[in-house]
Amino acid sequence: MSFFWVVLSVIFQLGLAFMLFMLVAFSSAGIANDGPLDKFTSLVLNVSLYVLPLLCFLSAWLIVQGYRSGASAHTFWWHLLPIAPTIAYLVFALSLSGSSGR
Repeated sequence: MSFFWVVLSVIFQLGLAFMLFMLVAFSSAGIANDGPLDKFTSLVLNVSLYVLPLLCFLSAWLIVQGYRSGASAHTFWWHLLPIAPTIAYLVFALSLSGSSGR
């Protein structure tokens, strides 16, 4: 693992955390403006606001720890950690919005 790629990876993950926070903030605000939400939906939207960026920070931390411990380049696979929850959130949010994709 090169120090350059570790620094670039951490910058990428921090930027992704910011973008995911903004994505969840604006999409959940739009969904909440549509009408009253039940407790479960509100809970999922509120938790997603913090969990998705937290996964990016966790991913960046794991990559730095892998570099410090001398791990192989396979440590960069930790970049995929926030991808599946982000896709799950997008599917959930699109199902709530009633959007047909147009």
